[in-house]
Amino acid sequence: MSSDQGILRFLVYDIFSEIFLYKIEDKEFNDMLDKLNDVTEKVGGILKELANVDMFEIRKKFKSKSKKDYLIEYTTLFLTGFGNKPLTPVESKRNYLLIGEGITTFRYNDIVRFYTTRGLVMKSRSFMHEPDHISTILGFMSFLIREEINLSKDNGDISKIVMDEYNFMTTHIMSWVPEWINDVLSDSRSDIFRPVCANLGRWINYDYSQMSKRAKFVGTVDSNLGRSSHELR
Repeated sequence: MSSDQGILRFLVYDIFSEIFLYKIEDKEFNDMLDKLNDVTEKVGGILKELANVDMFEIRKKFKSKSKKDYLIEYTTLFLTGFGNKPLTPVESKRNYLLIGEGITTFRYNDIVRFYTTRGLVMKSRSFMHEPDHISTILGFMSFLIREEINLSKDNGDISKIVMDEYNFMTTHIMSWVPEWINDVLSDSRSDIFRPVCANLGRWINYDYSQMSKRAKFVGTVDSNLGRSSHELR
């Protein structure tokens, strides 16, 4: 992965994480809008070309709405729990309702393990999301990508971090987020988060396709290196 590709991936996951982080204070909301505008100007064109992700559409929707509109929709969709299907953007809560306790507990413990192996502690805020909230999950993906970027700059071995990204995406994004996105898009109450979720879906499908190729390549290289070492012995 080139440095430019890494920066692009970091920016996309970071801004989607920020959008899904519930904003109570005016400053937090305005800072998010500034970041959205900045990311759109920097990578909006290339994102549209590469993955059909339209950051301009998201920015336009936010510009046409007030913070009050945002708070009402966020609360209605994601916090109240009403509707045909649970739209709470928390992996364990959704899994518990849809597939039961066993898998839910396993995946929750797995995501906590990912965080603790990197010494991460949940940040204290006026509104703190769960470790497996969509905002936290996307934020951790941006953290892993930044880790890969820094390791690449130092000419380090990135094979483990690539596999960590792939495994994290497989278990904690692709296992539930696409279906959750479809449920949000099917809900007539979604307005601001309709383009957000539609474009997030396009992005994760594109990025997972690319990550699958990279993980397969890394696995092949590691396998060949292991075979060569065995032959030398």
